[in-house]
Amino acid sequence: MDIKVLVGLAIEDNPHAPCLWLPSRHFPAFCTAIRQQPNVIGAVIYRNKTIRDGGAIDSVVTHNP
Repeated sequence: MDIKVLVGLAIEDNPHAPCLWLPSRHFPAFCTAIRQQPNVIGAVIYRNKTIRDGGAIDSVVTHNP
């Protein structure tokens, strides 16, 4: 499944979460899909959520990994 779709599902599943963490292996593809580059702290904004590189985690999470 496309990483952009997975992030959208995670946002819909937990709409009150202020931030999402993506596995490092998916973060560059996500940035390319939304046509953004990470800011100085390594985050991108998508659908009013902060999306960050979560390192070695296995799935998209809405809490601090």
